[in-house]
Amino acid sequence: MTIEQSFINDFEIEFIDDLRRLSLLKKDVAEKLEITMPTLNSKIQNPETFTVKDLKNLKELEFKLETLNI
Repeated sequence: MTIEQSFINDFEIEFIDDLRRLSLLKKDVAEKLEITMPTLNSKIQNPETFTVKDLKNLKELEFKLETLNI
């Protein structure tokens, strides 16, 4: 694990807040995105790897995505 990976990023904070606000589990999000939990965790740590389809599905789940500036 690199130094950068040991810190939580702004997107991850927002993602966790949205999970709580929406009463969702990461498992629910992974299923909606049709990806595995390890892939979801990787994308949360590196949000630039989300696809347009992923972002559309997150919006459908009512995630804010404000930290991504999209």
